[in-house]
Amino acid sequence: MPGIARGSLTRGPGTRDILIADHTVLRDLSARPAGCVLVDAAPFSHASIGLLSQGIPTVLVKAEEASRLHDGLEIVLDGASGRLLPRDVRDADLTPSPAPVPPELRTLDEERVHLRASVRSAAALRSVHERGVPAVGLVRTEFLLPDSSVAPGEARYAEAFRAVLEAADGLPVTFRLLDLAPDKPASWASALPDTGPLGVHGSRLYRHPTVRAVVEAQLRALGPLSRRFRLGILVPNVDSVEEFQHWRSWINTILSNPGVSVGAMLETPGAALAVDRFLARADPVGMGLNDLMQSFFGADRDLPAVRAWLDPYAPALYRLLRVIAELAGRDVRRVQLCGILPQLPGVLPVLLGLGYRTFSVDVHHAPYMARTVARRSSAEDRSLADAVCAAPSGGAVADLLGVWYEGQGET
Repeated sequence: MPGIARGSLTRGPGTRDILIADHTVLRDLSARPAGCVLVDAAPFSHASIGLLSQGIPTVLVKAEEASRLHDGLEIVLDGASGRLLPRDVRDADLTPSPAPVPPELRTLDEERVHLRASVRSAAALRSVHERGVPAVGLVRTEFLLPDSSVAPGEARYAEAFRAVLEAADGLPVTFRLLDLAPDKPASWASALPDTGPLGVHGSRLYRHPTVRAVVEAQLRALGPLSRRFRLGILVPNVDSVEEFQHWRSWINTILSNPGVSVGAMLETPGAALAVDRFLARADPVGMGLNDLMQSFFGADRDLPAVRAWLDPYAPALYRLLRVIAELAGRDVRRVQLCGILPQLPGVLPVLLGLGYRTFSVDVHHAPYMARTVARRSSAEDRSLADAVCAAPSGGAVADLLGVWYEGQGET
């Protein structure tokens, strides 16, 4: 996570200094630290994403590196460059803060790129405006309400959704419908069957009566709001076009507003390889890259022990994304990439080279990504993407991109 943090290192989770923490600590933070040094973490996990969504400058380190860091050491943490620096480092040696995202973001050769915000609260919309992000591409509705043993109803969702839309102040907002998963459970859903990391989550749960009732409450709350605000809907983890059409028909019946865009989130390789069929029938099409990578690599993204297998620099991942882009054709610009991958060092130019132009990202990353876009050209990015897809290993890709690499079986 980019940003600068100054303070003392500590391993106490109640700190407001710079916290040294492993993956298990993230779920129980009692205070917002100034910065975070994550030790052997799972960067694609829900716990890590929750930390990043708060805009806390963060650096990832290995356990042996963390063992050399002692409590009380005063440092400067530079999240954008991934460095821990002495407290007397010059400001000129730190990553400068970028300007807000411009109203029309373009590459050097005038290719239009769309950066949209991914948020989980109405309060996050303040950062969206401060950083110039022109739209909200993904509201994670499962986080909008405090956890409760009682299933939420229409009135509670209407209040929460209205708060988001009013805070958006005219910006278009896309709500992803309820997306339960093993690491983001709800107390009211404790009686549901075990979902598992690759099992029953997202829209796969919508046929369960309890979950279906909550999603229906979300839709009934959104119906009246859709007549006052610019909003759209995404159905999470859709496996087939036929399934999407079933849920879209149900959604339209409840909303009674055919003008609302209804899109599909593709989160497995099988669904993503049908992207051309989805583009013909869905309004927006999102690709949930965190889950897609989990499925593609067969590695639970919430399990730190397998983080090296969930390799964001593996050439095979970019070969898959190239095939998906080719299937989408000219409509690849309508595919919104969601997740951590575009925010990782060196990756955005590769995705631009593959043809992707729309990204839903953590709002704090957006200005840094905009600065990258403005310095790139399509020709150089296409050449880079070709080289990445042809590379023999993740280590070779990291060398091409000039980034640090931790990969399974490589040094």
